[in-house]
Amino acid sequence: MIGEACGICQDENIDTNCSICIRCVELTEESKWAPSLPLEVHQRMADVLGGPVRSLRKRWKNLERFMAHTPDVDWARLDDPEMDPVRMSPFPEEEEKIFIEKLENRSGISGYEKERLEEGFVMSDGTLLSFIDGRMWVDRRPHEARIPTEQYLLLLMNSEQRKGWDLIKLFLAISGLYQTIDLQGRPQRYMHRFHRLFGHMERELLSPFDAFVQSSFLLDQNERRKKKSIFREEETWTYELMSRLSGRRPRQRIKFARRFIRNNENRTLPPSKWPWVQRWAEVSKNADHSNVSYPFMVSTKGVLSLRTLSKNGSVRRAPIPFHPGLLAGLISWGSSPHASKQGEWLIATQMNWSSAYENAETADIPFRRSMQFLRGVLEQFPNDTWVHRDRLLVRGMLGHFYEIRISRGAHNAPFKIHGVGKKTTQRHSICIHTGKYHRDIPIGDTIAIVVLSLLSDVTTAKRVNSLQMHLMTQPPIGFPQNNAGVDPRTFYKAGEEGYRFPLHPLILREHGGPKQINLDSLELIADEAIVKDWRIRPLRDASYDPPGHLNPAFDFELDFDDGRIQEGDFYREANPPHFQRIRDHVIEYRNNLLDYQDIIVRQEDANEGQEARPQDDQFHRWYRTMPLVWEALSLQPIGHQVELGGVRGLFRMQGCRLRLTIRSAQEEDALRRILEILGYRHARYRQLNQVYIRRDFPIADPRQALRELMQPMTEEFGFANIEDYILRFIEVGRPPDRMPEVDARLHANMVDFY
Repeated sequence: MIGEACGICQDENIDTNCSICIRCVELTEESKWAPSLPLEVHQRMADVLGGPVRSLRKRWKNLERFMAHTPDVDWARLDDPEMDPVRMSPFPEEEEKIFIEKLENRSGISGYEKERLEEGFVMSDGTLLSFIDGRMWVDRRPHEARIPTEQYLLLLMNSEQRKGWDLIKLFLAISGLYQTIDLQGRPQRYMHRFHRLFGHMERELLSPFDAFVQSSFLLDQNERRKKKSIFREEETWTYELMSRLSGRRPRQRIKFARRFIRNNENRTLPPSKWPWVQRWAEVSKNADHSNVSYPFMVSTKGVLSLRTLSKNGSVRRAPIPFHPGLLAGLISWGSSPHASKQGEWLIATQMNWSSAYENAETADIPFRRSMQFLRGVLEQFPNDTWVHRDRLLVRGMLGHFYEIRISRGAHNAPFKIHGVGKKTTQRHSICIHTGKYHRDIPIGDTIAIVVLSLLSDVTTAKRVNSLQMHLMTQPPIGFPQNNAGVDPRTFYKAGEEGYRFPLHPLILREHGGPKQINLDSLELIADEAIVKDWRIRPLRDASYDPPGHLNPAFDFELDFDDGRIQEGDFYREANPPHFQRIRDHVIEYRNNLLDYQDIIVRQEDANEGQEARPQDDQFHRWYRTMPLVWEALSLQPIGHQVELGGVRGLFRMQGCRLRLTIRSAQEEDALRRILEILGYRHARYRQLNQVYIRRDFPIADPRQALRELMQPMTEEFGFANIEDYILRFIEVGRPPDRMPEVDARLHANMVDFY
């Protein structure tokens, strides 16, 4: 039952607003790019870009002219503006013209041209700049960071544009602008040989602080190289900052940046020739524009791009011309804090790129009507909905209770749903989202639809697998809805026997085996007691739940450094946690493994004393494990996701809880090929893992493709007959409309404990 009306959702004559409306306003503001950016900054950058009618080339030209002859550009100039930074090119004049045409047409590079690039360019200061295997080498020292090689070479071989510019500085600073650089050289999962080979580059989560530290470190390192300084790298402030930042996850880096400003460590920064360093030293508070996506990225085509806001509110990638003055200015702006004038200019450039930004009022008429609609829904069900501050409590048809938090959730949805137990609220969220968030739908309408869906949770569960799993694994804690039309005894009836809740009876299981639960014996709690206890619960309790068994979107809400549960965080102890033993009991009970265990014991006794061969482990992987992965992937419907980590990473999927450790690069490539065979396509990166989504039917002859995949293993691992292994893989057809019920085999946890 909702409390006093407010000026937004019911009566506009009342000045005070309720907590729900206030939170919805805040969340709507957060979805904007930069709501706190001054209006005069928007107006100035809109005028700089050329007004409403302008071409793409004109916009870049105007922006370059605006930056010219400022410290943001002068740091990259040579002392002599007419000096050519390239003393000698590895290509003769005619060959150089042909090579430039090939670069412009993206027609590939021949072996001879690769040899010339390995010989390198001799720069004006004597530096040898070469390109080997898609990487840049400076004086025979490799630069491990990703680079847009084609754009580098086109600028390097343009005799007019390169005059008067220190290209080494530019190239190094650019590489620290759009990617995470690890000082210890630890390989990132997405930087394996496959992606290096095909130049597959994706956007990473960076902040201006990351760019400030990385670009400053790379430039200072280059200065020490030229001076051949006798001082150790550890004695420089850039090295010290880079060492503290390297290896941290995105959320850890954000926390480190906030502490750096809060503790006034920025005040100790020494004077520097780089203009952005002084701006960080002058920051007195952390002006948080965290809702602004970092602007720079390298596209899948290897082109440096700027993320911009289009007129309809979507995000577009604008390719950045490789003009030295423009690049120098963007490096300086991108490495400056949001609180600085240059940081605001960069954000305003993104927002005013296509058209002048209009800061519309959040609480407009559609927003108010949506909040009034939400209030009407809550008032229509006063006995099944409750409100406490910015949280909602909803009773389902069978007596299950759900908490709705007005917060940013999975798929960028403005809500999170958590199951409410007798004593605790579940940490993990229940995902009922379709995967697409429509920004045109007001937030009040969205929350109202969620409330109605949970009020009829039994009906909604027929289309939402995660909600169905919640109903099947969690008994109701309260009384069912009045006149709901669904009786728990009928719903949980399974033939002649009552339904056994999978995780419920096994926690208190005795040696006599799982016991049947009598629904009449469940102690139901009165509504008043549930609501009273729910209101005083903290937002994050200390309950210990298994990771993600109700959440197909992998939206784990534990307060870890990166916001997600990593399997290693649960299995570092010598003994697995209690839910692992519960899962083992489930497998034993459902599959009646007593006879099978006897067979294993007899086989182990027969093989005792024999030396294990290397191929024995591969036999197990391809005879038992990979067929399970193949079956689970083939049963997933269109739209379901799969997460693929690198070597020693995890492979897990949305429709079931099957997961395993990727043990080698060969196994990683094999899993990727299996995904292609079954119709999965690479979608994006989620932190360090690759996300694949099933987009299509399997290929014409999946069994033949599987045979070709396994054929090389006959010689490498000594497999006698590939057909014996192929028969272990089920026949696949068209994807199902929804994820079917699967047995415990496809819920197995095969993560290596190390």
